Amino acid sequence: DNFGKPFIQLPDISKMTACTRHEAKEKTMKFKILVLATLTVLLTICVAPSQKKQAKALLDEGIALYQKKDYRHAMPYFEQAQQAGHMKAPRYLGLMYLNSEGVAQNAQTAFAYFTQAAEAGDITGQYWLGYCYENGIGTAKDMTQAVHWYQKSAARGDHVSQPAIDALNRLGVKTN
Repeated sequence: DNFGKPFIQLPDISKMTACTRHEAKEKTMKFKILVLATLTVLLTICVAPSQKKQAKALLDEGIALYQKKDYRHAMPYFEQAQQAGHMKAPRYLGLMYLNSEGVAQNAQTAFAYFTQAAEAGDITGQYWLGYCYENGIGTAKDMTQAVHWYQKSAARGDHVSQPAIDALNRLGVKTN
């Protein structure tokens, strides 16, 4: 019966030579580091889904307010969703700065937010970044970059990427 016995029996270092004691302390330290690393991984696995849910809830609330044109109240939700790591939040912040929705229009800030969304993998953010490059909004016109971001957005080939596909066709770039 192993009930009540330790899972791992560590050696009694009081009965060892100095050399063996040092080795035992080193093994004990390595074991503690391993346990700490394992706990860190487990904690990350447990906390990450919760943080994603919170980020999505913040984004959803921001979108609901944005769709009601309540931009002043939508902005803090988008900012919090962005801080929580939601890839779509910067796109909405970019749109707000691009279109002067609840904030003063600022093309450079819009461009920065679209860049963040695009680099995080947001397909619509990629479209808007291509749009900025095509039209010189917040950055110098750069048709190579415009095509690059439109192509990234269009790659999925569904209704979400359709504006990018349309933009590529308008620019005379063949799409798959």
